Amino acid sequence: MSPPRLRVTLVAADVSQNGVGRAYTLARLLARHFDVQLVGTAFGDGLWAPIRNGRFSFEVVRGRHWPMHVRPLLTLLGTLRGDVIYAVKPLPSSFGAALLHRRRRGSPLVLDVDDDELSFRPAPPWWNPRRLAASLADPNGRVWTRRLASRVDTADALTVASSALQQRLGGTLIPHARDTTAMRPRPEAAAEARRRLGVADGRAVILFAGTPRAHKGLEDVARAVTLMRHPASLVIAGVDEGARFTSVFRAANPGVVCHPGFPFEEAHLPLQAADAVVVPQRAVPQSMVQVPAKIVDAMAVARPIVATAVSDLPQYLAPDRGWIVPPSDPEAMARALDAILDDPAEAAARGQRARAWCVAHLSDDAVHETLAAVVRSAITRASTAVT
Repeated sequence: MSPPRLRVTLVAADVSQNGVGRAYTLARLLARHFDVQLVGTAFGDGLWAPIRNGRFSFEVVRGRHWPMHVRPLLTLLGTLRGDVIYAVKPLPSSFGAALLHRRRRGSPLVLDVDDDELSFRPAPPWWNPRRLAASLADPNGRVWTRRLASRVDTADALTVASSALQQRLGGTLIPHARDTTAMRPRPEAAAEARRRLGVADGRAVILFAGTPRAHKGLEDVARAVTLMRHPASLVIAGVDEGARFTSVFRAANPGVVCHPGFPFEEAHLPLQAADAVVVPQRAVPQSMVQVPAKIVDAMAVARPIVATAVSDLPQYLAPDRGWIVPPSDPEAMARALDAILDDPAEAAARGQRARAWCVAHLSDDAVHETLAAVVRSAITRASTAVT
């Protein structure tokens, strides 16, 4: 009789935001080897829409501001039932909670880092009491996050999502893996995808898939599309209608097609409609260690990709798996997009090479054993520390 499977509890920092997608990906990889429990705090409007009806369910605690957040934190700690606790993001609502749980229960702790969290939380000006108070009241505010940043090395094991983070922090590189059997090219779905996106016939589709943010370079793409020789439409699949950036961007670019996106299991669908996919990261602190998961989606579906020379993107697409352009250079991006439309055969060939590399290096099959080994190493390290 085989021994019972160990349980890994993943703790997401904020299940209302797109960052929870990383926890969802890790859960899928871990489920091959362990029982998986997903828990997290919601600081926004419930669970992030793309995973609400997904394969995995979350135990969700409603977050509040300090000092009222004490009760949600205690509730969250009461939900942690895993033999191993896996904190996703070095934030107080995930890593901080996991550290408290380890102090009480001694459970092995794994930490995952996929962003430079402090770069998203600029220091509030000391002369502005309101902003300073808001930062202190935020459970994941800069003051508290900065304290945890110095404790990353106390985790029993560490995983990171980019080589830049690995160079900075160490740990094991676990990319944003995808099930490349399910996520694959489906040419027969292109017409239906265009219809659901609301794209007019006769124009090329330049797709940005993901949540628009200032550091992601959407303004550069919008400008590039106006400079192209070929008629094209910029389509954004994953728009957060409640975000201020969205409203400002839409007002400045009324011709852009905006769509709220698709469930996690249908992430491939908008890509089927794309003549080219753009990953236009800007060279700013928020992007320098980040690898957008959507580039892996596009590679899995064998789409022609234009990305900027930021973080690991050149390594993903070099030497002939896509087009790399300088960041914040709409003219260079327009030339690359026109090159794709000028030579569809070459574009398709690069897309196929991108998919082959993705299957070999970024697929669930390629990554899951490495992640399972990380979890087992945390158990070994924790048990050795006790003895």
